[in-house]
Amino acid sequence: MVAIKKQKNKAYILLESLVALAILVTISSLFLTAIDQGRQQEAEELIQQEVLHLAKMAVQTKQDTLSLNGVTVVIERSQDSIRVMHEGREVLYVEKD
Repeated sequence: MVAIKKQKNKAYILLESLVALAILVTISSLFLTAIDQGRQQEAEELIQQEVLHLAKMAVQTKQDTLSLNGVTVVIERSQDSIRVMHEGREVLYVEKD
């Protein structure tokens, strides 16, 4: 009987170790996923910032198209408005009253 009790104790210890390992893996994967999402969001924000800086430069230099660092903006002007486009999307629209 002593040998069976020792085996049961070892089995419980092994089970507890596996549960602890599973919890550690879950927490680690959640943490790494959050870091990855944060980096992706930061990269998107940097691209948006680059587009706005480039748009500002294009408006100041009165150019219709400006490309820099792989980013291209197109400026559409009319009598009372300016529209900034990036990759076919409207980024900024300013209209005079």
